[in-house]
Amino acid sequence: MSLADGTKKPVYVIGVSGKFNGAGSAGDAHHPAAALLKDGEIVALASEERFVRVKYAIGFFPYHSAKFCLDTAGITLDQVDAIAWSNDPYLAIERWIEANNSTVKKLAYSVTKTLHRSRNGIGKGLNLFDLSLKPWQEEENERSGFRVKFQADIDKIPFFCVDHHLSHAASAYYASGFNEATVVTWDGSGDGLSATIAHGKDGKLTVLEQRNDFSIGEVYWAIHKYLQLSDEGSLMGLAGYGTPAGTFDKYVDPGSLKMDFSKISRPNIGHGASYCQSLIDWLGKPRQENDEIEERHKTIAADLQKLVEDFGFSYLKRALKMTNCRNVVFAGGVALNATMNGKFARSGLMDRIFIQPEAGDAGGALGAAYIGHTRLGHELQPREMPHTYWGIGFSDDEIQKALDIVKVKYTKLAFDDIVERVAGLLADGKIVGWFHGRGEWGPRALGARSILGDPRDREMLYKVNAAVKYRDGWRPFAPSMLEEAADEFLEGSAYSPFMIMTFPVRKEKQHLIPAVVHVDGTTRPQMVRRTVNPLYYDMIKRFGEKTGVPIVMNTSFNLKGEPVVNSPRDAVRTFYSSGLDVLSIGSFIIEK
Repeated sequence: MSLADGTKKPVYVIGVSGKFNGAGSAGDAHHPAAALLKDGEIVALASEERFVRVKYAIGFFPYHSAKFCLDTAGITLDQVDAIAWSNDPYLAIERWIEANNSTVKKLAYSVTKTLHRSRNGIGKGLNLFDLSLKPWQEEENERSGFRVKFQADIDKIPFFCVDHHLSHAASAYYASGFNEATVVTWDGSGDGLSATIAHGKDGKLTVLEQRNDFSIGEVYWAIHKYLQLSDEGSLMGLAGYGTPAGTFDKYVDPGSLKMDFSKISRPNIGHGASYCQSLIDWLGKPRQENDEIEERHKTIAADLQKLVEDFGFSYLKRALKMTNCRNVVFAGGVALNATMNGKFARSGLMDRIFIQPEAGDAGGALGAAYIGHTRLGHELQPREMPHTYWGIGFSDDEIQKALDIVKVKYTKLAFDDIVERVAGLLADGKIVGWFHGRGEWGPRALGARSILGDPRDREMLYKVNAAVKYRDGWRPFAPSMLEEAADEFLEGSAYSPFMIMTFPVRKEKQHLIPAVVHVDGTTRPQMVRRTVNPLYYDMIKRFGEKTGVPIVMNTSFNLKGEPVVNSPRDAVRTFYSSGLDVLSIGSFIIEK
């Protein structure tokens, strides 16, 4: 189709993730997000939690994130060529029935389909059946979000249900820039699967294997709930304090990819528990949120990390054997395990590695959009994702207006002055909130919505944990460093712009940056290029000129239990609700 001036009409595809079933409901734990592509290239990416200010926003419809994407492109929903959803409830129920091999479930599904097709009122009997037996209703729920929230007639817009793990795979392959790649996905569960292997080549993605007989993500979540840590990422940090002792050896076999769920997670003992009574009988009393961390907890965490890595390497080797391709890309929640990822990168098993920075469920929105583009009949070649700054941004005028409303005193500075001022404040031991440009896509703060500190001071770790993040003092922080400093400070490093791989810190350098070196001697770096983020790069460089260390301590700009800040108002509220000393926001500096 061409426009009046003879130019070709661009193709827009919007992808969404999550399941819309009422804000705050249990949902299926998949996080709502939105992604917009124009002719197969990213325009905007955002998670709904950032807008509604509810962590994960499970059960919400991604209205605000979808509207932001559309606004960024300057279009309305009726100008979109397709909508793609990173769930396929039809495939999910087929897999569920097959996995359980249950005559009763087959019969129940058959009955619901019959009732659904009936035209004589008997269809009301559908209310007696669980939603999982009515895939058409799940699809309609998601469609209704667009229909109701946007007040739009979407029946004329193609709507694609995209298999959850295919969405993960597409999000990694098409954003990698690799023409050919081995594609591995793994998570807790999605549409009845927990892991897949695919082969991407010449823009085509072929699924080679689908698994639901093991789930690294399910076991990880069960132990996370058993230990009652603040978030799943805490387990990686706690693992560094323990020594593996074979806790899981009787019930898991990484070599054959076998695990006994009946001893770990199934059936759950109660709502929200995610583990079974057998786990308690085996490991003892579950930890409560405010209990002290015991040695046995550290051992369990260390053994869990070993389980993740052993299963990870076993499945990776299986994938490489299937594809005979040494470029590897990963997605799915398990791909957020930075410790495992770093070991992959240093293993010598692959030539190149790419991990989709929003590897979790929200990232499925991007993958669904990619698949939606191909289902419209368009070719799609992988393009490298150079950065994660696809979220919402604010002009200086918008920021100044927000500051004036709350009568905040501020100083306005030029680009070079911000660099000098913030570098000096960090060198003086100040904790700085950093709010610049468009927000990051994914869970990692990468120099757009960050809290920064001096990595040379070990006490800085405890200060930020206690006074800003309000979390356990042992939790590690990550560094942002100039890309060219990586080899000087790290061993065996690969380019890691998304803070999603760990590397050992050279022993002779550890004393220079103690605030970002974990107890096991590793760190999880963001390597910063000037072409990607010139303001952040220049500030870190200037800090290095002042201190001899071209690295800053970096963590996400949020309080415990809250999403990362999304707006100037969020930033100001968090600044005055915490122990931050300075807020650098746009061209403005605010000091307490």
